Amino acid sequence: MKGNLEIFKNRNFLLYWVSAWFTSLGDSIFIIALTWLLVEKTGSPLVVGTYLFVVGITKLLFIIIGGIITDRFDAKHLLIYSNIIRAVLILILVGISFTDHFYIWVVYMIGAIFGMVDSVAEPAAITCRTRIVKKEQYTQSMSLLMIASNVSVVVGPMIGAGLVAIGNTQIAILINALTFILSVFLLGSVSFGKFTKETSNTSMLKEVKEGFQYFIQTPIILTMATFAFFANAAVGAALLSIPFLAKEMGFGVEGFGLMNTAIGAGSVIGAFVFSVWSIKHPKPYMTLLTCFLQGIVILLIGFTHNLWLCIILFALLGMHEMAVNVIAPSVNHTIIPRKLFGRVISVMILVMSGSVPISQAVAGWAMEWTGPGAIFIGGGLLEMLAAAVVFCLPFVRKYEMKPSSEDIAT
Repeated sequence: MKGNLEIFKNRNFLLYWVSAWFTSLGDSIFIIALTWLLVEKTGSPLVVGTYLFVVGITKLLFIIIGGIITDRFDAKHLLIYSNIIRAVLILILVGISFTDHFYIWVVYMIGAIFGMVDSVAEPAAITCRTRIVKKEQYTQSMSLLMIASNVSVVVGPMIGAGLVAIGNTQIAILINALTFILSVFLLGSVSFGKFTKETSNTSMLKEVKEGFQYFIQTPIILTMATFAFFANAAVGAALLSIPFLAKEMGFGVEGFGLMNTAIGAGSVIGAFVFSVWSIKHPKPYMTLLTCFLQGIVILLIGFTHNLWLCIILFALLGMHEMAVNVIAPSVNHTIIPRKLFGRVISVMILVMSGSVPISQAVAGWAMEWTGPGAIFIGGGLLEMLAAAVVFCLPFVRKYEMKPSSEDIAT
């Protein structure tokens, strides 16, 4: 790791970064305002939960197709069109909120379309980033994007809640549409290089098969994605258990808030460090080491009964989670061939994120019989064990990236 500020001279990345910051802030405001709007209109927590479920499950169902579309078409145009569609959907949502008949099925339909658009926008955004930065700047660019995301998560809800409090719920939602429109103009000024279609005129089914084949037949990708399945399960269960831990320990809602704030603060600190110092050649063992240390932190939280010690540990958890989210994708993006990037990354997203709802459901069930501390202890042990087992595999521990023809050409 070494200090390197060259990325801040990259005009294309800076425009892309500001664009991502706008949309991230808008999303953070939007989720607060929309949640409150649904509560006001329906009074049902079930509606709020099912809306979020519809968005999430639709994205999960279409993510593979989204990866194929990203490989077939220019990612820049896909990202711009995705932002335009999302802005229009928000305007429609605000429009129906002013009517006397607030049809919830329309809201669900908008949520489903959001999920489908997100399934294209996410791989397209990743592809765009890899086209405007050098490979040795992957970790640095990811950390800068994480700064934007984490700051937005802290600031956005405060803005959204403030606007809702003074009766401007619709204005808060409209801000998200405005951020998407501003993002469109910024992305239009970014030069992502000339797009060359990498895929042949084959059927979509065959392209899906190609993506899965590469995923399965590339041991390092398959192994690290499988590891991430278990690591994300551990973290997902731990995060679900935070409010129950605060209640059991007698920390109250104030303690719950401080714990979450500590996670965000730790993430921002970690992201700042990685934005200044870049890892030129990220390797799989770095991900495993970071996750092993994160597992230790999660384990220790399960044994802690002091609020301020908990806050320190949660800050460390945020720092490690940010580091994993910077290092792991940078390793994957370095390995995956550009012509298969969208398809393979969508398969990885499907595998790696699939454990989170499962682990959270299991953790919720388990806490009926045991305390939240046991969930943290179990989650920490699971992540540590998974990291240790995978680290013992020589082809992972000693993995060295071989220069590809794309690297030589560039």
